[in-house]
Amino acid sequence: MNKYLLYIKNKMSSICLCLKCLILISFISLINTSLTVFFSFAQSDPSDVAIRSVMSSIFGFIFGSQFSDNKNINDKTIQIIIASIVSLICLTVSILSHWLHMPQETPAAVEIRNLLFASVGFLLSKSKKL
Repeated sequence: MNKYLLYIKNKMSSICLCLKCLILISFISLINTSLTVFFSFAQSDPSDVAIRSVMSSIFGFIFGSQFSDNKNINDKTIQIIIASIVSLICLTVSILSHWLHMPQETPAAVEIRNLLFASVGFLLSKSKKL
C-alpha cells in the first residue's frame, strides 16, 4: 500500500499547484455529494447545487483534457488515477444507496451516477489506447 501511495505522491508532485487545488476541491465536493445521498439534506439548496456544479466542472476538466492540448496535465497517469478513485467512490455510494433503499431520484444520487458513467467512460477510452 505504501508503494502505491508513494507512486501517487510522486505523480502529484509533477503537476502545477492550481491543478492540485482543483483536485482537492473536487474530492471535497465528491465527499459532500456522496454524504448527501445518505442524509436527507435539502438537495435543492443553492449551496448544494453549487457544490455539485463545481464538482462536475472540475472532473469534466480533468477527464476532458484528453481531447484538448492542456499543458497542466502532461502526465496522463494522473487522469487515470483520479478517474479510478472517482469510479470506486461513486460505485460504492451507488451500491450502498441501493442496498440501503435510499431514494434513487434525488439530485445527489443522479449526480453520483452521472459521474460514475463519465469516469468509467473515460477509463474505457484510455484502455483502448494502451
